Amino acid sequence: MRALLINVALLLCAPVLAQEEAQGRVARLNTTAPPELFTAGYLVQVIGSLLLVFICLFGVVYFLRRFNGVSRASGSVLRVLGTASVGQREKVVLIDAGGEQLLLGVAQGSVRTLHVFDEPIVTADEATASPAFAEVLRAANPLGERS
Repeated sequence: MRALLINVALLLCAPVLAQEEAQGRVARLNTTAPPELFTAGYLVQVIGSLLLVFICLFGVVYFLRRFNGVSRASGSVLRVLGTASVGQREKVVLIDAGGEQLLLGVAQGSVRTLHVFDEPIVTADEATASPAFAEVLRAANPLGERS
């Protein structure tokens, strides 16, 4: 009987205790001041994080350029003068290889010579009129030319 009375008393007191606990939490939340966002410590943390991201980006660019094995010689004997897509996975590429201009058909898993031009159809000035994306990226690279 004694255990039953204790259980009934706890059940009756539980809502009152829960309400007091909730009011105590609200009172604690209201007494704390809102955090200030633009303090010196916060700005140092944000700028430091931004610098860390930029350092990581430049590191990845450096290692990709260093270990990719792509030749970056500007006086290369092989240059792509133009491309045109003729299908979803097929394209036609005009290249200059050692002074000769070749028209190549490039498909998935194969490259075929379509035509070899006797006379150049695209001059060097026309080919360099609009810079390629790689050249623009190379010029904007803050690390500069590295070999």
